[in-house]
Amino acid sequence: HYPINFVTPGIMLPGALMLDFTMYLTRNWLVTALVGGAFFGLLFYPGNWAIFG
Repeated sequence: HYPINFVTPGIMLPGALMLDFTMYLTRNWLVTALVGGAFFGLLFYPGNWAIFG
């Protein structure tokens, strides 16, 4: 197992990619904040599964 300091940035990658993808598709800050923020929250917990699972 790896130290937590090395894997913590990887936890946020799925949500951050969805934020970027939402901004790429809509090009609207409000939609990105609402929809992309929801995706970030929904993917935060499953993002841990690949690392700690």
